[in-house]
Amino acid sequence: MANIREIVLNILIEYDRDGIRKPSLLKDSLNKYDYLESRDKAFMKRVVDGCIERQIQIDYILNSFSKTKVDKMQPFIRSLLRMSVYQIMFMDAVPDSAACNQAVKLAQKHKFAGLKGFVNGVLRNIARNKEKIEYPSKDEKNGIAYLEALYSMPEWICEMWVSTYGFEKTEEILKFFLQPRPTTVRLKNGCDKKAFVKELESIGVVVTESDILPYALNLEKTDNIRFLPGFDEGLFFAQDVSSMMVTEIANPQPGQVVVDVCAAPGGKSLHAAERVSGGADGAESSQGVVISRDVSEHKCDLIRENAERMGCANVKVELYDARIHDRNMENKADILFMDLPCSGLGIIGRKNDIKYNVTRQSLTDVSKLQWEIIKTAWDYVKPGGILMYSTCTVNRDENEAMVSRICSELPFEPVNIKDMLPQAFNGGELAKTAENGYIQLLPGQYGTDGFFISKLRRKEK
Repeated sequence: MANIREIVLNILIEYDRDGIRKPSLLKDSLNKYDYLESRDKAFMKRVVDGCIERQIQIDYILNSFSKTKVDKMQPFIRSLLRMSVYQIMFMDAVPDSAACNQAVKLAQKHKFAGLKGFVNGVLRNIARNKEKIEYPSKDEKNGIAYLEALYSMPEWICEMWVSTYGFEKTEEILKFFLQPRPTTVRLKNGCDKKAFVKELESIGVVVTESDILPYALNLEKTDNIRFLPGFDEGLFFAQDVSSMMVTEIANPQPGQVVVDVCAAPGGKSLHAAERVSGGADGAESSQGVVISRDVSEHKCDLIRENAERMGCANVKVELYDARIHDRNMENKADILFMDLPCSGLGIIGRKNDIKYNVTRQSLTDVSKLQWEIIKTAWDYVKPGGILMYSTCTVNRDENEAMVSRICSELPFEPVNIKDMLPQAFNGGELAKTAENGYIQLLPGQYGTDGFFISKLRRKEK
C-alpha cells in the first residue's frame, strides 16, 4: 500500500502547487494507473477526493496540534500530513499506526529524514486525541467559524448562505455535500428497466429507483460506469435528477425544434432528442431536431460521442460561441435551452474543488457572462416559444434576479409550472415559486444537486 500512498501524495502535491485548479487531475491519474487493482484505485480516489473535500477541516486539525502552522510548512510535508490526517480521521479501515508509519517512511524516502520526528509526533498526537478535538462553538458569535471548520466550506460562502437561507438550512446543505453520493442515471426511452436492474444487480451493483422520476436510477458500488452492461448500447446516461427536470418541465413535443446553446456534455440535448423524435404522422419530415452547440471542439466531440452512443440521430452538433448572435437562428426554436456557465455552487458535493476556486468577484463575472449570452440569443425563440433558463448554482444573483431581469428587459413572461412538478415536489416553497415560473432545488433537499430551473414564454407581440 506504500506505493499507492506515494502516488496519492504526488497528486496532492500537484493539487497544492496549482491551487486545486486542476479538476481533471485525479481522473487523469486514475487513467494513468488503470492497471492497478480496483481496491488500490478506490483507495487513491477516496483519499485524494477526501483530502480536497475536507482540506479546511484537516488544516484546522493540524493547526490545533502543530506548532508550525499549515501555511508555513514545506509543500511536501503539508501534503503528507493532510493525507495522513484524512486516513486517521475518516478511514476506519486504515489503522492509525499504519497511517503514521507510512508517513514517516515517505518523509525519510524523500529526504525529509530530519522532519520524521515532527511528522510522527504530530500524527500520533492527533490519533490519540481525535475524539477530543475542539471545534468552534455553534453559538451566534462563532457559528460561521463552526461551519467553516467542521464542513470545510470557505467562510465567505458560509456567511452568504446563512444570510440567504439561515443557519440550520445552511448546515443541512453543508452536511449533504460531505455525504457519499450514488451515481444517478437516466434510462433511455424504451429501455426494459426491470431487466436492466436485474442485470446490474447480478454483477453487484446496488440499484435504487428514484422516487422523483420513473426513468431515473441511483447506482452504488460501481467502479466505472463505462464498464457497466448497457453503456455501449446507450441504455442510460449519467445525469442528476435535477438536470433531468429541465427537459421534464420544458416538455418538448414530437416534431419540435430545440436549440441548446451551451450543451456539453449533452444530457439535456439527448433527453430532449428522445422527446421530439417522430412527428404525429411518423413521417421523417416531421421528425423533431435538437441543435446542440458549444464553444470548443472538445465539448462538441463529447456531445457527438454521447449522441452516437445513445442513438440520437436527430441531434445536430455545432461548434458555436453563444456570445455571438446567429441571425440564421432567429425565431427558429420552439424551445431554447440556456443552461448557462455558472458558479456551480449547487454541485460542490460532486466537484469539491469548486468551493476553493469560486470568489465573490467570479460570482459577479459569471452573472455578466450569463446576461451577455441571454441578450445575444434570446430571439432564437419563436414568438410563443419557450426559454428554459437553468443553472447548477444556488446564488440568487445568477438565478431569481436573472429571471426577473429577463422578464423586465426582454419580451418574456413566466409560465406556471406547478402542474409539471413530480409528486415528490408538491407542497412547500417549490410549489409557490413554480406558479411564478421557477424552482430552486437546494442541495440535498430531495437528494439532488442544487439546481435552478425556470420556464419563460416569449410574448407573441
